[in-house]
Amino acid sequence: MTADLMLNLRPATIEDVALVAALETAVTPDDPRDPELLAFWWKHAPGAEKSARWMAEREGAAIMYVSGTHGELKEGARFGGVRVRIHPDLWSEQAVLDGIERAEGWLRTEGVETAFVRIREDLEQDIRVLTEAGYREVRRSRVWHLDLVRGRDRLLATAAKTRGEMKRQGVRLLTLDHDEDPDKLRKLYSLDLEASEDVPKTVPWPVPSFEEWSRQMLEHPAHREDRIWIAREGEAIVGTSFLGYPPRVGIPWTSFTATARNVRGRGIARALKHETVAQAIALGISRVHTDNDAENAPILHLNHEMGYEPVAPVLELHRRLDV
Repeated sequence: MTADLMLNLRPATIEDVALVAALETAVTPDDPRDPELLAFWWKHAPGAEKSARWMAEREGAAIMYVSGTHGELKEGARFGGVRVRIHPDLWSEQAVLDGIERAEGWLRTEGVETAFVRIREDLEQDIRVLTEAGYREVRRSRVWHLDLVRGRDRLLATAAKTRGEMKRQGVRLLTLDHDEDPDKLRKLYSLDLEASEDVPKTVPWPVPSFEEWSRQMLEHPAHREDRIWIAREGEAIVGTSFLGYPPRVGIPWTSFTATARNVRGRGIARALKHETVAQAIALGISRVHTDNDAENAPILHLNHEMGYEPVAPVLELHRRLDV
């Protein structure tokens, strides 16, 4: 590793999660990383996901973190993720290159053909190094913040209006804890899978079993049944939207918004999203954020309509490892 930093990477374990979360926060202080959430994802990786993680520390603090991650490797879809984080006070181009090399080396041994990095556009130094290493932008995700203090009256008024529209359509809006249907989780699972198929993507998303999905949904430390909003029409669950609330530190974000294909265009997603922000306002939250693929035109339009303001997007950069 880089001699002037005297870095000594070692395997990172679950005991290191608080150190890694603090390092992530140092890199993007406007978007702090909650250690409890990070620990959950390290413990409960979706599907066939595998990861290798390393870190270096100095005086009890993490100064560098590197990881390689991949899901199920299929013909034509052998993707693996690379993540390199270096403390801003110790950042160097060579350290980034060394981190990339470490992660890519592990991914190659796993049979990955294309490495990808998801990174905020304003981390310009890192993106420059990645570009020089051969990474190129393939997709981007729009990230938005919504000021609930400034927009309070407008958002609550629209929530009341859309609630009335749903009632006239015969659509019930309620939180999951108030739904008495014994099959509600199975129905919500089916809706999730259907909607996830329609999200624009290049790297395939893992398709969880019902058991995996239930754990990721209900055991997730940022999720609560009384904050998961659903839309019902008759016996069917036709929509959902909910915010994730970090248990320790961070900004609440939209975990998921979805409607069934056969009800799209009726304003159900709009009504559900307004219920989530009205609830956040009642809880005293000052702002929330969301992110969506840049090709997802309907949800981007809805975000703009609600008053979300764009911040630095997240780029997805790819590099072939098998050429």
